[in-house]
Amino acid sequence: MAAAVLAMSLAGCEYSGPDEPPAPSSPPPATPSAASFKDNISEVARLLEASPTDPGMPSEAEPAGKLSLELAPGDYLVTGACAGVYGAKLTLVKADGVPEASSFECTSTLDRFVRHDGGPLTISAVPPTGRPAATGVKVQVNLDRRASELEDLSDWAAQQLQPGLPGELRGTSRGNTTTTTAGLSAPPGQYELHLVCAGLPVAELSVSTWKGAEVLAPVQVPCGGSVFKAPVVLPTEGADLTMGPGGLDSRFAYRLVPAGQP
Repeated sequence: MAAAVLAMSLAGCEYSGPDEPPAPSSPPPATPSAASFKDNISEVARLLEASPTDPGMPSEAEPAGKLSLELAPGDYLVTGACAGVYGAKLTLVKADGVPEASSFECTSTLDRFVRHDGGPLTISAVPPTGRPAATGVKVQVNLDRRASELEDLSDWAAQQLQPGLPGELRGTSRGNTTTTTAGLSAPPGQYELHLVCAGLPVAELSVSTWKGAEVLAPVQVPCGGSVFKAPVVLPTEGADLTMGPGGLDSRFAYRLVPAGQP
């Protein structure tokens, strides 16, 4: 009887020994050390596919890439790269002395198409901080035919629709398909539509709102270099211009001018 009582007493007890030591925690990840100036120069060279000693690359004397050149007239591609900082600013200065600046991030290069009339061209890429950040620039003859064609189209359109008018909304298109549709983000209101076409004897033009309401019925426009003009009333926002037929050499320049402009 006593043995049974002892057994029941022991069954109701739990062993309470010393606590087990906690498992060792993993050490915090080490903070990666910042890249050195030399490493950032190497990264800029890699992005530009250039040598660290090429003109326009950063150096021990100057962490910013700079170039001053005398270039023949033509189309060029200017490229900027940076490393060791979030971003940088690329600035172009032509013979007129007016700076053209573009900001870019260091995750990739910045490519700028430049149509140059000839003469001096100064290029610089400057980081917002000094070392160890590094920036570089390079320039080469443009080999992308499409970029040159787009610039040709832009130059042509600017010449056809001169001068610029207050409040105008303009665009350009190439007719590579049977018909070309282009949109202009215009608020509701009264406008005068101007259109010039080239590369075709005659083009057909129609205009509708973004909601599909026709505001200019199809009309034949001669493509002899003169500016076609027609009043357009937009009851809702947006205008879609449909122009055709297309062709490899067809080009269209157009704008909406708010009513009341001279």
